[in-house]
Amino acid sequence: MIQTLSDALIPLLSLIAIGAVLGRKTDFFDGRALSGLVTTVGIPALLLHSVLSMDLGIFEMGELVGVTVLWLVAMSAVTAVVLVLMGLPVRSYLPALVHPNTGNMGVPVCFALFGAQSLGFAMVISSVIQVSHFTLGIGCLSGRLSLRAMLKNGPVLALIAGAILLALKVQPPGPVMTTLDMLGSITVPVMLMQLGSSIANLRFSGAREMLRPLVFSFYRPLAGLAVAAGLLLLWPLEGLQAQVFLVQCAMSVAVMSYVLAVRYQGPAQEIALTIPISLVVSLGVAVWFSLW
Repeated sequence: MIQTLSDALIPLLSLIAIGAVLGRKTDFFDGRALSGLVTTVGIPALLLHSVLSMDLGIFEMGELVGVTVLWLVAMSAVTAVVLVLMGLPVRSYLPALVHPNTGNMGVPVCFALFGAQSLGFAMVISSVIQVSHFTLGIGCLSGRLSLRAMLKNGPVLALIAGAILLALKVQPPGPVMTTLDMLGSITVPVMLMQLGSSIANLRFSGAREMLRPLVFSFYRPLAGLAVAAGLLLLWPLEGLQAQVFLVQCAMSVAVMSYVLAVRYQGPAQEIALTIPISLVVSLGVAVWFSLW
């Protein structure tokens, strides 16, 4: 298990390191064009390809979608209360503290812990979280959220299209799937290198500025796990589904939260610093699951 986990994480950390070097030496990550390419092309293609590649029935998929949406509602409510008590702007920090890194972190971790049979469950949960980034996340950071905008959202359309094709048992031709795979493959590397660039260019005046990211780094995985465990008391899932759900909800702050914070002028530097620290906490949770 440790070998598989390290095999999954070393490429991620390597891409962050490459981004850090490029961010210090070049202007490749300056501006919003690159993040715009990822959010409008890469993410929808990755999402649709993932949904169409899953070996799941429409009813199993619907149950996981439902429980994940309910978890998002509960986690958002809890986090909003915490932010109000801390005297922080809810809209600025809510998306990063609610959304876990279920994609490039959660999926490899679930595979390492539970094997290939867990991948379908992990991808469904990750798909819902990705849609939430572009609905709840953008709505909070931009201050605009409408049904019309949601229905024009690329990831939302990709998930709807994938669900319809699954229900009709229609599999697109091989070249179409290959095209989606190629377009989606740009997403994770670019996001991780953007994160590394931001971390490399962080400027903090003292240790006091580290306190809030440190608190957030523990809150995101541990609160996510606690809310998920409480929810399973009301909505019991089968053994493997429940385990994957708990692990996914306990993942670190998502890289996408950083990308959106950059695009909509949110607290990008704090989020960038929170991501690697919360990753360590999430790995601790993963190790605990492996021993449990």
